Formats: sequence, C-alpha cells, structure tokens
Amino acid sequence: MRSQLARLAVVLALFAVAGCASIASLQAPEVQVTSLQMLDPEPGSLEQRFAIGLRLINPNNRAIAVEGLDFELDLNNLRLARGVTSSAFDLPRLGEAETVVVVTTSLFDVLRQAMDLAGRRDATMDYRLRGRLHLGSGFVRTLPFDHQGKLVP
Repeated sequence: MRSQLARLAVVLALFAVAGCASIASLQAPEVQVTSLQMLDPEPGSLEQRFAIGLRLINPNNRAIAVEGLDFELDLNNLRLARGVTSSAFDLPRLGEAETVVVVTTSLFDVLRQAMDLAGRRDATMDYRLRGRLHLGSGFVRTLPFDHQGKLVP
C-alpha cells in the first residue's frame, strides 16, 4: 500500500512539474493601443475620462482565459493614465482580441500632455503601455506585458 502511494505521489509530482513547465513558457502578449477617445467630463470635475481601445495579440499555442487587466499608459514619455478592468474575455491561441477600457486621469496630466503637444511640430504621439493580464486559472496568475508604439491622429 505504501509503495502504491509513493508511486502515485511521484506520478502526480511529474504531472505538476510538466504543467508548470508548460505554463511558465507562456510568452507575454503584445498589447497595442488602437484608439484613444476623450469622454465628456463631469461638470466641475478635476478629472478627465478616456476610452482606450486595446488589441491583444497572443503568440502562444494555447488560449488564455483573461479575467481582467491593469496597466499604465504614457504618452510622449509623460504619464497619461492608469487603467483597470475586470471584464473577462478569452484570448484565442495564436490569435487576437479587442477590448475597451475606460480610464480616469487628472486634469493636470491632461493639461501637461496638451502643453507638450503644443510645443511639438509632429502630431504623432509615442506611447508605452505596460501592465499585467490577470488570468483565470493555472499556476501563473498574472502575465506581464510592455509595448511601445505610435498613435497617429
């Protein structure tokens, strides 16, 4: 009986190690900004809300169940906003998904961005988006991402 339990424990340990190895080999998804829309401010508010469209590209050969994400968005090396969402979606294997996240930023950060844009000759905006996907299951509970790109008005 003891030897059967020992064999079972070894088999379970091997499955766990194999499962960890396959999950640990997940590549970070590419997360791109596809749109940035300023929403109407609340009267008297010192905050500004934006709807940010995101495209997530999964380079992995397995689907990823995403239960939410959190991120920071910088424009032209200046912080614009921090966003979170608990909207769940599936990121298909070797595929992509799109989502929209509403973020809130301070009026000060928006004014700082406007002053920076006013002093530039080029209307192109460089962005950096970094954050984490919160996964629905498995040993890995978060998957970080960091992407840089350009927004052209």
